[in-house]
Amino acid sequence: MSTDSLRSFLAKLENDADLQDKLKAATDIDAATSIVNEAGFDISKADWLMHKRLIGPHWLWEWNWM
Repeated sequence: MSTDSLRSFLAKLENDADLQDKLKAATDIDAATSIVNEAGFDISKADWLMHKRLIGPHWLWEWNWM
């Protein structure tokens, strides 16, 4: 995954309440990865862990699985 891909995902996330709710309801990082992949983004478990700084504390605080 490129940094641009992650930024593109985060931009969509800002305006997609359904996707936000699905990620909040995810029980673990594997479930979250599946949700994001189904939304059309190529993000892996390793990508989540490597790019925490780009994701930002706001989202990380809301996601209990991270």
